[in-house]
Amino acid sequence: MDSRHYNALSTLLNTTYANPSSQSGIQSVKAEFAGDKLVLKFTSVVHFAEERSLQLQVERISHESVSYLSDLVKKLKADFKEATGSSLKLKEVKSSDGLELVSGLSLRKVAYYRRNHVLEVSV
Repeated sequence: MDSRHYNALSTLLNTTYANPSSQSGIQSVKAEFAGDKLVLKFTSVVHFAEERSLQLQVERISHESVSYLSDLVKKLKADFKEATGSSLKLKEVKSSDGLELVSGLSLRKVAYYRRNHVLEVSV
């Protein structure tokens, strides 16, 4: 990839000013480059009342995050092709997730669900 490709990809991934990644404010995806790798960072807020419901919600949000990121990658490839005329190749390297408890003292607990999706980038 050359600088023109990186600039186009950066513009397409920009979710800051006037281009939010989530209208609801409950989930977001941020992206960063690490050499020839692209790291997509999915974050969502999870509310739960007891341990049983947490497991169900984590399973649901895990499937949701994989689907959301898959759709994002498809759209990114199409938009990149339209912007540059080149085909973007994204090969999955790894995908990992985790849960961080933010508020556990009240009856209604709050946690952050995070998934890091690492992709190898080439044109």
